[in-house]
Amino acid sequence: MVRNALNVGVGQSSSISEAVEMALENINNPKLTIVFASSDFDPNEVYSVVREKIKKGHIIGGTTAGEFTNLYTKPKTGTVAVMCLESPALKVGIGVGENISKNPEEAGRTAINMAYQNIIKDPTLASFVFLGLMKSKNTNLLNINPFTTICLIDGLQGVEEGVLRGMLSKMGRSSRIVGGSSGDDLKFKQTYQFADGVYTNSVVNALVCGLKMGVGMSHPYVPTDKGAVITKCKGRVIYELNERPAAEVLKELLEVNEITPEVLSVNPFGVRTGDVYADYIIKSAICANKDGSVPCYAEVQKNCYLTMMTTDKKTAIENFKRALYDAVKDAGNPEEIGAIVIFNCVLRHLLNEKLGISDVEIIRKTFGKDIPVIGFNTYGEQGSTRGGSMGHYNQTSTILVISKETLSQC
Repeated sequence: MVRNALNVGVGQSSSISEAVEMALENINNPKLTIVFASSDFDPNEVYSVVREKIKKGHIIGGTTAGEFTNLYTKPKTGTVAVMCLESPALKVGIGVGENISKNPEEAGRTAINMAYQNIIKDPTLASFVFLGLMKSKNTNLLNINPFTTICLIDGLQGVEEGVLRGMLSKMGRSSRIVGGSSGDDLKFKQTYQFADGVYTNSVVNALVCGLKMGVGMSHPYVPTDKGAVITKCKGRVIYELNERPAAEVLKELLEVNEITPEVLSVNPFGVRTGDVYADYIIKSAICANKDGSVPCYAEVQKNCYLTMMTTDKKTAIENFKRALYDAVKDAGNPEEIGAIVIFNCVLRHLLNEKLGISDVEIIRKTFGKDIPVIGFNTYGEQGSTRGGSMGHYNQTSTILVISKETLSQC
């Protein structure tokens, strides 16, 4: 096998047809097409137009709270973003779990089972993946997990953790999962997912392998010396902090008279993971209920210490760059990156706007060239910390790096 085993096309436009045609300009037979579309479009029309122009290959994606590619420096709204991946080495299996609001764990299991059954149907899977790995003597391949799961979940059902538990019950602890929760431009009415069709209230899994891939994640924050212990909670709701009503304690910590979504969106809390890196993951509160409880955008656990977090422009940039490098390292440090897919929290996007930061510009400055990029602003992110803690996160970016090298290349 030779290097440069991947061709990538990118398009973004307020016209569905134009976006697809741009992505197909130098692509003949895409194996996988990623589509992130504004909720201003009819999702069925988006999928229909894309499928009409791309007869073969798989299509995944969904609706967003903002779309971006390397064609622009900042995310846009009211557009369709398309990335076509063409490679004989790329193997793809698609799975869908429906009705996640009713039984999220079963939906997660169904989606990953279906994706696995579909990918093993490829008769060339073994020759491109496992036989190539067996022939290689380079220990760098110890860093490479042959399979990556791109996970797209309906962002309005609030059950991402349940879906992930179902997936991990089948996949195991060494799994590589990256993805985001679909949005609807902050309308909070209904989101849609694409998986060779159009779905809602669903989880989409695209199991991919054959090329060197890696994942990373980061958020823009560092800890302060303020915080409180969760002493009563259930699911995503905090009832008590330090054995007092949660809203009262938050007012004191934030030094405000009223807890509002605006205040909470710029004052997230961090929880340290129990792995060897002890990274902080972000738990963002939504509002204060009349009973003094505080709902969050992700599950919380009793006895966890919530640390107030802070940031500045330099910290935000450096943390994002670290996630990029982590993803490249996870891919086995390939010589050439083929594409980058980013799942970026819409709240982090708002922070970027406030700080004057462009993720696309950071990528350009970090790698020195115009690498194909696609992403969307999400209602939550799926991924793992450096130490392997898998979960659903807030105000975070999870990143997938796809190289131009096959698994067996060193």
